[in-house]
Amino acid sequence: MNQELFRKAFKEKKLRISHPRLLIYKELSQTQTPLSAQELYQSLTKKQRRIGLTSIYRCLNLLESMGMAFKISDGSNVRYKLCELENHHHHMVCKNCGKILEFDLCEIQSWSEKIIESTGFQITEHHLEFYGFCKECRLLMEETGSED
Repeated sequence: MNQELFRKAFKEKKLRISHPRLLIYKELSQTQTPLSAQELYQSLTKKQRRIGLTSIYRCLNLLESMGMAFKISDGSNVRYKLCELENHHHHMVCKNCGKILEFDLCEIQSWSEKIIESTGFQITEHHLEFYGFCKECRLLMEETGSED
C-alpha cells in the first residue's frame, strides 16, 4: 500500500495521521517480512525515532481494524504486515517460510446467504486465511523428503 492510499484511508475515516502512525506505516512498508510490535519498536529506536511501545500496539490494532495490515498469530508470537491490496481480500500464509500472499477472489457471498437463511444470523464481515506451504517450500520439502 502506497503512502497516498494510506493518507486517503485515514482521511475517509476522519482519523488524524499522527507522527507515530506515519513512522509505523513507513517502517512496515519498507519490509516484506511481518514484524512484531517489539521488532518495530527496536527498529525505530535504532533509527533514533522516539515512539512508545504502547503507541505501536495501538497503531497496529488500528491498521488491522481498518484492513490495512494483516495480523499473523503463531501461538504467543504476533506479527503484522501491511496489506498490498486495498479492497476486500484474503491471505495465504506459508507455515514454513512465513511468506504471505494476498488474493481478492471471494466466493463466500453465496455461502453467507445460505447461512443467513438457515440461521437468521446477520453477518457483517468475514475473514478468511489459508495456511499451508508455498510452491518454493513444497519443492524444497519434496527434494529433502521432509513433510509436515
